[in-house]
Amino acid sequence: MRALECYQALAQRWRDEVVICSLGTSQRAWWRLTRSDRPFYMASSMGQASSFGLGLSLCLPQARVWVLNSDGSLAMNLGTLLTEAQFQPKNLVHFVLSNRCYQTIGGHDLVNARQTDYEALARAAGIERACTFRTLEDLSSGLDRVLEAEAYAFVVLEVEKQPERVGDFIPIEGQELKYRFGRHLERQFGIQVFGPEGY
Repeated sequence: MRALECYQALAQRWRDEVVICSLGTSQRAWWRLTRSDRPFYMASSMGQASSFGLGLSLCLPQARVWVLNSDGSLAMNLGTLLTEAQFQPKNLVHFVLSNRCYQTIGGHDLVNARQTDYEALARAAGIERACTFRTLEDLSSGLDRVLEAEAYAFVVLEVEKQPERVGDFIPIEGQELKYRFGRHLERQFGIQVFGPEGY
């Protein structure tokens, strides 16, 4: 399956979940499909989407959190699997878009690209609810089961390596991303994210 098709299936089921997008293909594809400023797009912190999403899910148990990660970002922060395995918050689903390359910078192969089994890594860390979808048919038939379980899950989405960049440039960055996302959390959950000074 292709990245946009894969994320389209997720976007069709997206309601009020808090979405964290890793930089690169994940954020570009999600922006192209949703044009929403509700998610947090990791602008320049490769590997940190999973840690950020885990922290949010623990601090906001009333929220449902989706991390839209990539295999390149996961490879830079494999230790996150150990932390997720320890906590496994029931309100977190960690998706990993796996195209076995760094798509955004020209499709260069990811280290150990042909051999790494991300589902097996998660299971070895102690994550029982780990699965892999390789076709749109499998994703369509299995996604509801993952999302409706109200339990932590680690989901690998195997997609094709494509010759071109996937998705569109996001015209939001830095502090604007931070404030849009923070204000959204304040409105949605009735919480205080920023102090009385507004930051």
